[in-house]
Amino acid sequence: MNKWVAVAGVTTLGMLAVGCGASGETAPSGGGKPAAAGSPDAASPSLPKQADGELAADKGTRYPRVGLPVMEQLTCDKGDGGFRFGNGKDVRLSGTDDLPLREDKSGGDRISCFGFPRIQLSKGPITVTAPDLIARTKLFDKVADPKATLDKVFEESLGAGKGERPLVGEPTAVSTPAAVIKCQQNVADSFPMTTCYWADYGAVGAIDYFPPGGKHFSMVQAVERTKEFVKTALQPAAGS
Repeated sequence: MNKWVAVAGVTTLGMLAVGCGASGETAPSGGGKPAAAGSPDAASPSLPKQADGELAADKGTRYPRVGLPVMEQLTCDKGDGGFRFGNGKDVRLSGTDDLPLREDKSGGDRISCFGFPRIQLSKGPITVTAPDLIARTKLFDKVADPKATLDKVFEESLGAGKGERPLVGEPTAVSTPAAVIKCQQNVADSFPMTTCYWADYGAVGAIDYFPPGGKHFSMVQAVERTKEFVKTALQPAAGS
């Protein structure tokens, strides 16, 4: 069995992951029906393989930090929520080495968000609490071609099952005025995950969506959640 890290570096599946409101049962932020945020969207139509909108022109906006996103029915905090798959199966963000990192802020911010009810992952007799999502974001002085960067990051991070994650189905790519997004369902340590990569002119990120009810988080909801994250987590620098 592959190693999970559950609490402060303790390698055991018998302990619940902590962080981001994981201990206890707290009401979700943002109100609404608690179960809706974490339920698969089986009734919704699938997004097309490529839904082409148009990324707006670069307005020069850059970010000194990644803030906590405000996401409906989720409570978010810094860090990975105490949960790690380990053994190369955690969400990867590769393919950005040729981009200029922000001098005033190194990359690699991690944010995890939990909803209610909590997502439970079980393997044999052991069950742990997992986040609804874990996000990684890197900030740059300039991403000249976000679409080309996104394709490179996607391929080097997840393409062909890199990171020991077999792929499921075809990817979905969406362009919006704010960012370009590419999502792919996959399997991490036997668990059905949905992973989205995104880019704009000043940042690149990856978000792992954990499986509510033991099923892949739908592509439709993953794209919408990713839009929420980008809109509320990126904090523009003064004057940008």
